[in-house]
Formats: sequence, structure tokens, C-alpha cells
Amino acid sequence: MKKYLVFSLLAGLLWSCAEDGGDVASAGGAGTGQGGSLARFTIAGDHLYAVNGSSLNVFDISNNSNAVYLSKHELFTTVETIFTRDTNTIFIGSTTGMFIYDVSDAPSIQRLSTYQHIVSCDPVVADMDYAYVTLRTEQNNNFCWRGVNQLDIVDIRDLTNPKLVSSFPMVKPIGLGIYGDTLLVCDNGLKVLNVADPSAIKILDVDEDFDAFDVIVYNDLVIAVAPDGLSQYRFHKGKLNLLSEL
Repeated sequence: MKKYLVFSLLAGLLWSCAEDGGDVASAGGAGTGQGGSLARFTIAGDHLYAVNGSSLNVFDISNNSNAVYLSKHELFTTVETIFTRDTNTIFIGSTTGMFIYDVSDAPSIQRLSTYQHIVSCDPVVADMDYAYVTLRTEQNNNFCWRGVNQLDIVDIRDLTNPKLVSSFPMVKPIGLGIYGDTLLVCDNGLKVLNVADPSAIKILDVDEDFDAFDVIVYNDLVIAVAPDGLSQYRFHKGKLNLLSEL
């Protein structure tokens, strides 16, 4: 457990000083650095959002030296992850579905919609058009024992009405990251998928030598996080080129 914590924190710190990512989706919040898809807290604007158990907690961080706790919102399900698409929108992955929230009027928040699925572990990342959700079984956690192992692509162009576009079978997917039309998924290694056509997903590359559980993507740089270390890649023309290992 300590290894997972240490490497998750280290991966986040590696990108905490990154330059403003513009429209690049980030679990760390727009312009605040790059985080992984398994994050349990995220930043949007002047607020920090943290999920714990079945609740969402909101903090005011406009004063960097004095974070202020504002509110707690019960979600009534087991929450896994949280992801910031932009300063107005956050996505929450749970064992029963993906929640989309409007946080433009924070600390007041509004649930826009829910994409429901069968009980399954559920990290999520999103761009402006689609959300990418990995569903998996979990041998050691009873709450996912009825799950499936697949990637769901959900049309979110209407945030109030998410629609499933396609599902792609996988072995046991966990973390994932998006860069343009490329999706990287931790699934028995690290897989690179072309998702330009959501109904015809193509595998571009696979590194099965590194059992990654989460991935951080910043432009063409990729950090894959595993229980025993980090691997850094440069992504070029659909291929992963290993730069370093830690």
C-alpha cells in the first residue's frame, strides 16, 4: 500500500510545475499540473474537490496558505476517482456509474447527469466530446466482483445526456490517459489506442514489460506508474519510446 501511495504522489509531483496545458484535460485541474486517472482529489479554478468513501468535499484554495473547508456532498455510492475536464466540469468515477458535475458556481455544485453501468471499478478521463471509462473486476475487492473488463466510450457533447458509443474488451484495465485521438490504458501492461473513430478502436502499441496501474499524459510525454517504479516514455507516431525508469 505504501508503494502505491509513494509512486502516485511522486508522479503527481513530477508534473506540478508543468506549464499551462490549455485545453489538455488534467486530473490536476486546468493549468495546475497533470495528474493520473486514479486521483481522489482535483483542482478546478479556486477550489479543490476531494472524494472520500461516498462523499465529495469542497475546499476554497484561493489563499494558498489557508485552505478553507466549505461543504460536503453525499453521493450515495462508493466513489473511486475524480477528474477535472476544465474549470467548469468534473467527472467522478464510482462503482455504479460516472457522475458529471457543473462546478462553475462553486462552492455550489450541480449534478448534470449520471452514466450508469453494472457494479464495476471505474476510473474515468474525458475530453470535450467523449468520456473514457475503464470497467474492471477486482479479485481482492468484493464490491467489484460482478464487474466486467472493458473500455466504455461515452458521448458527452450533451453533458446532461451521456450516451454509450462503444465498448472495447480488455483484460483488466485500470488507469488511463487521453492525448488528442490517442488513449493510453493500463491493461496487462500499457496499451496505446487510436480512438479517432470511437466505434472502431485500434491498438497502436503495447508494452507488456511494465505492469502499470496508472498513467500521466502531458502532450507527447507519458509517465506510467507501477507498484515497483515509474517508466517515462515519449509518444511518437503511435509508438511508445522508453526514456527512463525509476
